[in-house]
Amino acid sequence: MVELVAEHGYDAVAVTTLAKRARVSKRDFYKHFSGKEECFLAAYDTIVSHLLRGILVSAQGEGEWCERLRLGSLSFAGQIACNPEAARLALVEVFAAGAVAVERVPRTSRLFEALVAKNFALADESPRLPRLLVKGIVAGCGWVARARLLSGPLRGPTLDGDELTEWALSLCDDDVARLCRLGVAEAPPLPAAAAALTPGDERAMILAATARLANEEGFATLTVPRVRAAAGVSRHSFDSHFVGVADCFLATLEMLGGRTLATAAPCYLTAEDWASGVHRMIARLCQHLAGDPTLANLAFHEVFSPGTEAVEWHSEMIARLAAMLRRGAPSTRRPTVFAAEASVGAMWGVIHHLLATGRRAQLPIAAPVLSYIALAPALGAAGAVAAIVAEVSVDGEGDTGGMAGLTTVARPPKTAPQPNVQALNR
Repeated sequence: MVELVAEHGYDAVAVTTLAKRARVSKRDFYKHFSGKEECFLAAYDTIVSHLLRGILVSAQGEGEWCERLRLGSLSFAGQIACNPEAARLALVEVFAAGAVAVERVPRTSRLFEALVAKNFALADESPRLPRLLVKGIVAGCGWVARARLLSGPLRGPTLDGDELTEWALSLCDDDVARLCRLGVAEAPPLPAAAAALTPGDERAMILAATARLANEEGFATLTVPRVRAAAGVSRHSFDSHFVGVADCFLATLEMLGGRTLATAAPCYLTAEDWASGVHRMIARLCQHLAGDPTLANLAFHEVFSPGTEAVEWHSEMIARLAAMLRRGAPSTRRPTVFAAEASVGAMWGVIHHLLATGRRAQLPIAAPVLSYIALAPALGAAGAVAAIVAEVSVDGEGDTGGMAGLTTVARPPKTAPQPNVQALNR
């Protein structure tokens, strides 16, 4: 299964070719698996199990938490480099194997998150990290690994374990606990998104119809005839703009995402400095997602429904957002390409988690942690927290209840009191 998926992709694999490659009869194949999906899931579970076991073995011991984290990162990167075919099945092709396979992905993420959290819980001197941050670290590691696999072993660099370690360690600091004490002032409601349709603009009508249908009934129900009927266009018109439903769906995501970035861009452009602009933009994006269920559903739930084609599109989108993050940064504090891509992937993972668990309304409250993920690799933990605190309104002193419902620390709080947070009320 691993070999055939690497060579041809999951969709092209058939039981006949599986049995032939494994040198068994089809009858013997069906003694073990009901079909290719069950075989794929067994392969996926085996790969994940080996990966986790390798990390546990390499990172075990009584050393400091940061050394165990370094060894675990090196093991993760090393196993992917040694067996990229298996890694591609688990990180890329899983999205082409159907809903049951995709449901495995968050479960796998939770296993890795528990591993990271345990590393911090075992050490008295380790930083207290919010669970959302642990989730972001795991998501960021997964996304940079996926990006390397998508580029191919001959066309792109392998995953660098030292870079991965440096990025993860840049987020691990006790200063982040201050963000859990921040309250987030309510921003004024965003105006409803314009339909962006003009008479005779058939492409825009097709995209609007696709967004509506996919949001109401899911990507799996989309067909060219249904989209055409909803948009009121001919088959010739549809074919002149898009190559099938998947292409049309991804173009719809591109349109929705561009509209959202255009809404948030002024927050960045009018800020006094780069760090303030990054936080303001992230806060506005969170507010926009909280108020736009269609965008939230399509961009963070249905996005992988088209399979590996959507994974490639999403990887390119992360690279573009990472380039935007770096572009405005001061030259002396600009995050590396690797760190920027890992941070954007981490932020996406946190947002996806909140949406998948029905907490879309809490996205604005999570904005400080998301901003920290973006800024800490460039400014350091203390600098990132200071920049965020200066941008967030706090009602009085002490715990305002802002992020208490979203984050808990990886180990019991230290007895030393946390500093009071004072911020500007804007």
